[in-house]
Amino acid sequence: MKSLQDYLSKEQAPTIHTLVKFMNQYLSEKWNGIFAENEEELAAMFAEYGDRAYGAYVQKLMAPVCEPLLDAGFQIRPGFHLSDSIEQWGPPEERERCAWYVIAKDGDPIGTAVLQFYHSHTRFHLPQPPRFFALEETGRDEILNALSHAAVRLYGAALRYQDSLPEDGAPKWEYAADSGLGDYLQPFKGQTGTGFIDQALAVWGRNGWELVSITPYQDRLVGFFKRPAR
Repeated sequence: MKSLQDYLSKEQAPTIHTLVKFMNQYLSEKWNGIFAENEEELAAMFAEYGDRAYGAYVQKLMAPVCEPLLDAGFQIRPGFHLSDSIEQWGPPEERERCAWYVIAKDGDPIGTAVLQFYHSHTRFHLPQPPRFFALEETGRDEILNALSHAAVRLYGAALRYQDSLPEDGAPKWEYAADSGLGDYLQPFKGQTGTGFIDQALAVWGRNGWELVSITPYQDRLVGFFKRPAR
């Protein structure tokens, strides 16, 4: 594993993009081992407390990744902080949460590392590996505005379409709603057209959900989905 100094050695001043590259190196090598090591304990916690188990997992994940940054004199708040996160995209089996970490040096903010975290609300499961991406924004309102653009959250992500078997016929249906679909249609750096809406709908589709309708509500675009009851 390359050290933080290896990443910074060719730069006169550290950038958020370089720090995020270092943080992603850690995630790619360690996230699954930490998950497996704590899976039994956290699955039991999920059965009793639900989503709090994922917060506990992120606590375990962030402590060692922040340690070399702190040792190098950077300021970052380790752990998981619900108020510094947002979750409003995707079906219950593959829900997307973004948790952000502002990184500073000598008290001056450099940028924000965002942990993009897909998780299931139906069982303790990570359907995709977590990853960091970089934002230049460091203020709360600016971060939230940036995250409302699907292109910001999905740019560079190794997303792919997956096939799923159709559900067996059942006389009853279950329904779900997604209030974040409009974010996938926002223009980004001159882009026009449908943006990343196909990626959003593909996530629902591969988990067996069919889009029934879309309706505007206040400043959001709400999608309604159905599938045969399990």
